[in-house]
Amino acid sequence: MEEIQIQKKTSILTSRYFQLTLLYILAFSFPFILKEPQLLVGSCINFLLILSIKQFKFKEILPVLFLPSISSYIYGILFGGATYFLLYLIPLIGMANGIYVYSYKNLNILLASAFKSVFLFVSVYILFRLEMLPQIFLTTMGIVQLATALIGGISAHILLKVVERK
Repeated sequence: MEEIQIQKKTSILTSRYFQLTLLYILAFSFPFILKEPQLLVGSCINFLLILSIKQFKFKEILPVLFLPSISSYIYGILFGGATYFLLYLIPLIGMANGIYVYSYKNLNILLASAFKSVFLFVSVYILFRLEMLPQIFLTTMGIVQLATALIGGISAHILLKVVERK
């Protein structure tokens, strides 16, 4: 009887729906919990993105591509420092995250990080030239994105290799 209860409890933890729900909660919560610096928050989110694409299908992690940006925007509204500019960037960041996980799954972490950061930088550069974004976004959506993608992605990749060996 006790063994059946233990199996039920562990089956909940291994449930795909439970794991996806936890993934969505983490993706949304990271910006609230960690707040800053961007290097830490972005690295953790990229870490989560790589782990999620290894575990789930692309369509299953689609919300994860957008939730951190939406959360950051909401956090800014609730606690001050909100910038309406982030609203322009949410779809672009989501697409960049999609490029990141797709490239990782089909190529490697170095190319995935490069593709993500180049896509974001070029997008922000165009918006800057159209006078829709201030210049500060060129740095945060360029070299900083490359750094966070590499840190988070390489960390996740190493963890996955260690787990695979066991």
